[in-house]
Amino acid sequence: MIKVYIAIGSNKGEREKNIKIGIKEIEKFVKIKKISAFYENPPVEAKGGNFLNGAIEILTSINPYILLKKLKYVEKKLGRKFPHKKGDEREIDFDIIFYGKEVIITKTLKIPHPKYKDREFVLKPLLEINSELLDPLSNRKLKEIYVP
Repeated sequence: MIKVYIAIGSNKGEREKNIKIGIKEIEKFVKIKKISAFYENPPVEAKGGNFLNGAIEILTSINPYILLKKLKYVEKKLGRKFPHKKGDEREIDFDIIFYGKEVIITKTLKIPHPKYKDREFVLKPLLEINSELLDPLSNRKLKEIYVP
């Protein structure tokens, strides 16, 4: 089983309810180990109201490409429109931030997520879940990368 960290956000509809339903849907195909608190944040590169953001730690043996497909399926099931434009409001949004210690850079998947270091709304919940988490690219702890 591989430890995977997923960022979760919602800025459309009943945000907290969307996130909780999304987590229940994910739990149908992975084991959820930890869930962060949810934090309200202004949109970055998006339209609409404030986001509610959090993160989860899961255990899975599903390969990262299939995991991404399953996450996109849940997004669609919860109302997210595909294709969507960058910045559109979203009922739910999942981003795979880390997949074990793997580094994957392809057209369809980038792990670690390329913008996670610039986003407090991702770093803060990740650190809450695991303060010793390492970035597989730099081998630095997130608590060294994130300085509030």
